[in-house]
Amino acid sequence: MTSNLVRFVCRAKGHVEATPDEMVDAGSPVTIHDGAWAYCPAGARTEHDWEEVEPVSLAELKLIKPVRPREVAAEDSRT
Repeated sequence: MTSNLVRFVCRAKGHVEATPDEMVDAGSPVTIHDGAWAYCPAGARTEHDWEEVEPVSLAELKLIKPVRPREVAAEDSRT
């Protein structure tokens, strides 16, 4: 390892969307993949979907979570 930059990010749906309350076999969010630093937002130990990214420091790494459309409340049917 010649760099301290993260080169892979896990994009597995269950890992990206994991909340702190969900049970994940959590380990460290930083690991090694293909000889380079890799980051998993859930800190999961297995079942990753690694995507190579532009090398970035862990401090600068920001994941954009999928935006979910807000549920629209049904119109008030009172008259």
